[in-house]
Amino acid sequence: MNGKIVPVLDDFSLTKRGILYKLLYRLKLGGASTKEIITRILVIIAITWLPLLVLTTLQGLSFGDKVDIPFGKDFTCHTKFLLIIPLLIFAEISVDLILRELTTQLFKSRILDDKDLNSFDAIKRKVIGLTHSYWADIIILLIIVINLILRLQSVQADKISIWLFMPGDHGSAISWGGMYYGLISMPFSQFIIFRWLWRWIIWFIYFLKLSKLPLKLNSAHPDMAGGIGFLGFPPGPFIQVIFAFTILFSTTVAEKVFFLHEKLPVYYPLLIGFAVLSILMNVLPLLVFVKPLLIQHRKSFFEYSALIQEHHRQFDEKWLRKPCEEDLPGTGDASSMTDFNSSFDVVKNMKLFPFDVKIMVSSIVIAILPMLPLLAFEYNVGDILLQVLKMLA
Repeated sequence: MNGKIVPVLDDFSLTKRGILYKLLYRLKLGGASTKEIITRILVIIAITWLPLLVLTTLQGLSFGDKVDIPFGKDFTCHTKFLLIIPLLIFAEISVDLILRELTTQLFKSRILDDKDLNSFDAIKRKVIGLTHSYWADIIILLIIVINLILRLQSVQADKISIWLFMPGDHGSAISWGGMYYGLISMPFSQFIIFRWLWRWIIWFIYFLKLSKLPLKLNSAHPDMAGGIGFLGFPPGPFIQVIFAFTILFSTTVAEKVFFLHEKLPVYYPLLIGFAVLSILMNVLPLLVFVKPLLIQHRKSFFEYSALIQEHHRQFDEKWLRKPCEEDLPGTGDASSMTDFNSSFDVVKNMKLFPFDVKIMVSSIVIAILPMLPLLAFEYNVGDILLQVLKMLA
């Protein structure tokens, strides 16, 4: 590794930017240590979830039968603030770590070298500028406001009463907890979620710009991806984010089925579509490298084909016809033919995308796992397990 130039990446981050981060930083809650992150999570829970418990308790909407869905039974709300948000905050560590790790590897492996530093620095400044963008935060806030208005208009208060509204006045008298949820808790959680979607877009842009640099790919690299297979090495950078999103989506569906008595099969297309989108979240940014890999594959196929043709011609000249005045390395050893042929097989079978089935499988498992408990609404899980055990026996 000596002599290889690696850019300074200490300030390279997708998470330590934006309005919310600056607010937390001023409150001394923006640290990256485990203790600081846990403290940040507890403070956010104290801001978003705890006041809801207090306010609904004061109005008798936490437990009991004043409403069909008291706050204590609203498992979607508890999951969002007590599980999803902490998962998304912890994901900040892994995403930034993988960002710097992959970037460092590009230079250590000489895919990029010192000649590309200026171009890379320009890309890095662009990425940091996008993470700083106030326009992104403003657009997110506008989306949240619009979503809040639409949500309030579409609440199914005529079908079932919920702690968001006072009993007997569905749709007209918002409870204290409902008001706090609409003005503070929900916008806060949605901002964190939408901000993660913006970070994914920045990640995609980052990879897109990297793919346009003069990458020094090696077609004979055993990773079958020109030497950049590490970009798709599992787990994917957004695997924790996908897991959090899938849990949130699954609990939302579970709430519809459990409280509104809707049929689970109605949501099968949505569940499948969401699973596909979850998988694409990790895979799609890698597809921007298809073009340079395709160009390298075609170029190296002809180059290696010509090299092997010359090697084998010299081998034939030396052993079958007449001595060759100038030998290629290894032509005196018949095993070199096998080595060259093996290298050519790698070049010929080079992939056009820098990932393999492992990252696909890990993404599929993470996307589907939180959805499996939903099957309990439609099938008798005990009977299914019993049948499986009988088949194994």
